[in-house]
Amino acid sequence: MSMTRTLLLSCCLATSALLQAPLLAQETSPQDTPVDVKALDDGPHVFWEDPTSVLILEHIDGQLTSTRLEDLTKPTDVKTAHPAVPMIRIDPGGYDAPASTWPMPKRLLVVSDLEGNHDAFIAFLTANGVIDEAGNWSWGDGHLVFDGDIVDRGDQVTEILWLIHRLQREAKAAGGRVHYVLGNHETMVMAGDLRYIHPKYVVTSKRFGRAYEELLGPDTELGRWLRSQNTVVRVGDFLFVHAGYSPELDTLALEPDEINQRIRDTIGPPAWPARDQLEPHLIWHQQGPMWYRGHFDAYAAGWGGKPTDEQLNAILERNGVKHIVIGHTVVEDIGWLDAKKRVLGIDVKWSKPGEGEGLLVEDGVIHAVDMTGKKRTIEVIQP
Repeated sequence: MSMTRTLLLSCCLATSALLQAPLLAQETSPQDTPVDVKALDDGPHVFWEDPTSVLILEHIDGQLTSTRLEDLTKPTDVKTAHPAVPMIRIDPGGYDAPASTWPMPKRLLVVSDLEGNHDAFIAFLTANGVIDEAGNWSWGDGHLVFDGDIVDRGDQVTEILWLIHRLQREAKAAGGRVHYVLGNHETMVMAGDLRYIHPKYVVTSKRFGRAYEELLGPDTELGRWLRSQNTVVRVGDFLFVHAGYSPELDTLALEPDEINQRIRDTIGPPAWPARDQLEPHLIWHQQGPMWYRGHFDAYAAGWGGKPTDEQLNAILERNGVKHIVIGHTVVEDIGWLDAKKRVLGIDVKWSKPGEGEGLLVEDGVIHAVDMTGKKRTIEVIQP
């Protein structure tokens, strides 16, 4: 396969005067939030210009580079300048939607709401034996689930997306699986709601000459990949959904495949379209899987009330599972949200050093695991 590569430094780019400006000691967001210049490395961002040609943009050590690859006809590994993302794979064939339902593996690990905390997550995966010291998948036929909101707030969003992108491929090759459940922040960013991006990305997106949502647009490698992922996933006895599964959603009697495809078909832009009805607006409606908080006592009143025992049992029965696992709403520790141990809340603060936790199901036994790999019994955390 022939391949043409052209490397241009930012001083040679003429697309924007901003790109030719010197990198200041401090640059700010519109809210005047300071950004550490040392943390401004970003990329790679891969844009498909036609079915066989890509443009790759990186911002490393204050320099913007542009690389063009042509005549791509098969999946290709490409070296990058980013120390945390030394190699990426780009695929002209695009991405097929993964299955929505899977049998129960011997080992299942679940995390949510990482919010760009790449380094903390690498430490967690290493301590729990999911990756080796080189960062490669080492969990064999185990399954790893990301229960949404991997993007926004943090300053290592691009790095963590490429990490998951790679781990999906490595896990599959080893007989395991990595499931990415989309959350509200993934769909917000892809639709152009950028209220929660880290100030770093205000700076770097300007230097790339692209709106931030364009970096995850449908013509990018990461954007194509994200748009192929699921929103509802069943693995054995567990139903994974980012925010919650409302009784109103259950009355629609949609199978996971239907929910997932409808959401793929309606990912924006625009953000926040009219959303008076749930069925045509599964992404944005408050009773939808991206936003529903009714499982939590503190929020249930604003989301139509907490599901009754009968309603919750009906959701579980129709989906053929015993437990629902949700993120979205912060909990101090991973815990059961009902005394009958049917709903698990797992959104802990990964931004707090040492506070990250995951849900581990091993040979049918359910535990929480911490940043050191230590297991603990999960408690009921609300009546």
